[in-house]
Amino acid sequence: MVINHNLMSAGAYYQSKKTASRKAKTSERLASGYRINRAADDAAGLSISSKMRAQIRGLNKANENVQDGISFVQIGEGGMQEVHDILQRIRELSVKAANDTNALEDRAAIQSEIDALCTEINEIAYKTSFNEHYMLCGGSGGAAGGGGGTGAVLDPAVSDALSKRVTYGGSGSDTMYSAIYNPDGTIVFCGHTTSADQDLDVPGSAAGTQNGWVTKVGTDGEILWTTKVDGGRKNFNSVTATADGGYLAAGGDTGHPLLTKLDADGNVAWTYEFQGSVSDTHVNNAFLMQDGSGNVLLSIQTFDYNNIKDGNGSPLGGPALGGRDTIMMVIDPSVDPNTDYNAFEKKAYRVGGSSNEQISKLYPTSDGGYIGGNYTTSKNISQSNNDGTVNRPPVNIVGNGSHEAFITKFDKNGDVEKVLLFGDNSPGHNSGEGISQIIETSSGEYLVVGQAEITDTVGTNAPSLEESRGKNIWVMKLDKNLTPIWSRSYGSSKGDSGQCVVETANGFVIAGTVGAMDGEVTPKPGHSGDNAWVFMIDKDSGDMIWDEVHGGSGTDSFTFIFEDGNGDILLGGNSSSDDQDLTDKNKGGRDAWFLKLDGKTGGNVQASGGGTGGSSSFNNHSICLQVGPKAGTHFRIDYADMRTSAVFGENAVLSVMSQKDADKAMILCDRAIDYVSRQRVRYGAYQNALEHVYNANANTSENTTTADSRLADADIADEMVEFSCTKILEQMNHTVMSQANAANQTALQLLEGGT
Repeated sequence: MVINHNLMSAGAYYQSKKTASRKAKTSERLASGYRINRAADDAAGLSISSKMRAQIRGLNKANENVQDGISFVQIGEGGMQEVHDILQRIRELSVKAANDTNALEDRAAIQSEIDALCTEINEIAYKTSFNEHYMLCGGSGGAAGGGGGTGAVLDPAVSDALSKRVTYGGSGSDTMYSAIYNPDGTIVFCGHTTSADQDLDVPGSAAGTQNGWVTKVGTDGEILWTTKVDGGRKNFNSVTATADGGYLAAGGDTGHPLLTKLDADGNVAWTYEFQGSVSDTHVNNAFLMQDGSGNVLLSIQTFDYNNIKDGNGSPLGGPALGGRDTIMMVIDPSVDPNTDYNAFEKKAYRVGGSSNEQISKLYPTSDGGYIGGNYTTSKNISQSNNDGTVNRPPVNIVGNGSHEAFITKFDKNGDVEKVLLFGDNSPGHNSGEGISQIIETSSGEYLVVGQAEITDTVGTNAPSLEESRGKNIWVMKLDKNLTPIWSRSYGSSKGDSGQCVVETANGFVIAGTVGAMDGEVTPKPGHSGDNAWVFMIDKDSGDMIWDEVHGGSGTDSFTFIFEDGNGDILLGGNSSSDDQDLTDKNKGGRDAWFLKLDGKTGGNVQASGGGTGGSSSFNNHSICLQVGPKAGTHFRIDYADMRTSAVFGENAVLSVMSQKDADKAMILCDRAIDYVSRQRVRYGAYQNALEHVYNANANTSENTTTADSRLADADIADEMVEFSCTKILEQMNHTVMSQANAANQTALQLLEGGT
């Protein structure tokens, strides 16, 4: 008999511990109702269940947000309904006032009621709110309203960012490409025109012929002089002031680079065309050099290999490098090249590689040099000089694109100092980068503006869903060594193009064209097609501060931008619209277009645009509802503008003091009723969409809860069977251990008996 080891009892004790553990787990499941109470129960199941529970709670909270959004929309739509009713009453009164049986005092009484009703429209706009969100006053915030009646309906308490709109042109097609801002506040712009009337009724060819066009305008937008250069098919891409107080316009004429020297009054001093054989050569830029010499730095685009000639009949700019080269020249504009070409040309060389390059929008740098760029499809960038030598400047390549941004830094002598190629055309990455303008910032860095076909954060491997919209406006910040600091994109779901940028005290203001009213663009009712867009970004982060759409239902764009020294922003571009911002301003076809924005009041604060880590916060012109359990599941509700300035139109006058005035008032009311109807339809669509979102969230939450229940909930019947089983086993284990211990008592009895 073994007495040192009670093997029977030890075995029963081991099984008893296992049974107790099983019973404890079963008891926990019965008490909690869950099958999984800790990771050890089911590690994979716990992970899945935790995600499901986060989704369920997020969906339930999102539906609370949706209900708040529905309440927001219902309050806004209710306010618009009241405005609708008031407009119907104003129209009714206008119909009554149009009848000449009314005496003057009768019409005065009607006018008094209309004035009061207009005031009430503004009161509704400024006081309709949900939790301090004033959704009917265009995002200007709650404020005392007023206005209407015999004066302008535009509410004087609200400052419009726009202080001036002017168009230039005639009945043909008139296009502005570039401009300079003179120290005295005047502006000289250039382009081409096919008009011969209105603003273009000046000496030149007949209507329908494309002429080079240069115009100088004063500080109030008045035309000081206009010059047309006729013959062939001329176009000016760039203009620069010259040391003698005149101007040099640069462009092309049926495939030949073109230069025209103008005196201070716009009179043509001389015109010169470089000869060649291919039809796509032109001068991109003309920029007065900073060395005090009075010389001008030119950038000439050519696909002409060695066929483009200088004034002596020799190839211009040295040996061709291949494909589309850029020819850089330094010239003396005080010399007529037609009479003394050798004194006119100071330097000429080519920049490029084995494929195609273009350099545009030269900009001065603080070291006396220049910076410019556009695109390249080459990697082996060289400077080929007209003396036959070839220089290879330092080239920094970021990415590996087939069509890249091409940034060139020139020294004070106009020679290439360094080059940056920037872009990535790998699968799933961006392609087609192009540059419109580069400026040096007040901190000595560089800001690049252009466009890119973006599917990720430009030049990085980090994908950004906010940038998967095709061609967007692209902005990049570089340090002094042309090393990228950050890269961002902004725009809409359709083709966008950034054209120009200026630095102000509050940020960088960028202008160009957008193709749709979505993305980072604050929608503007009545605008369609390509729209002129201007926005401000933070100097350090690139986050958007405000944005504005200008133009109408036609094609509108911005091509230049300046700050006038008083904080106001000067913009210029082209427009074919004759409605919205340009009602009664279109002169026929496409016009050059000039705007002046009040930099102190301008802008709609808007969402951050693209880039690395761009947020999706919205402004006081819209609200963003979190309608799903995950980041980025947003629903945007844009504010409506029910102020009289929006309902009737800026500067509109509601007067019924004569039959003619009453007729005009009826027309204004018809337009206003249509405007409010469109806004109500939009809010109705918001409510319907939110109700569908609510139902979808509720359905998803219910189904996910069911799935989580199947995964994590305990089956009480099974657990009760298990509990009963373990309880019986526990009792049996106690019995076995008792009997095993009793067996050892026999040995003790033997010992006691022996004594």
